[in-house]
Amino acid sequence: MGYELNIKREESQKISKKEWSQYIKTDSQFESIEEFSAELNEGETLTISTPNAGLWKSDKGEVPFTFYEKYGEISVKNPDNWIIEKMISIANELNAVVEGEEGERYDENYLKDPFSKLADNISLNSEKKWWQFWK
Repeated sequence: MGYELNIKREESQKISKKEWSQYIKTDSQFESIEEFSAELNEGETLTISTPNAGLWKSDKGEVPFTFYEKYGEISVKNPDNWIIEKMISIANELNAVVEGEEGERYDENYLKDPFSKLADNISLNSEKKWWQFWK
């Protein structure tokens, strides 16, 4: 479980596999990966298949960015603010946006004040409003 943020465009202009692959090639901190491994307790390793993914190697750690070709979206689970900052940078390069599971947008204004209410950025097109938890 966890919260996932996505780099995406409108449905009619999905991010293509070619665009994502090209981005990975142009960003020296990224490499293409087909699986991601993480060490667990006592030397155990968990390996997850991640076709068409990119691994961002920053000075703060390695972060897998998963590309879902069917949806034309790039996703990261449970990103910290320094990861969200990178996601916004990638979205700007790809003429896309960073959006949360509830439709909230993350942009440069979020970076200026990450503790502000994201509810102001939630899409107004949603039938279920952010505060209508009972629906």
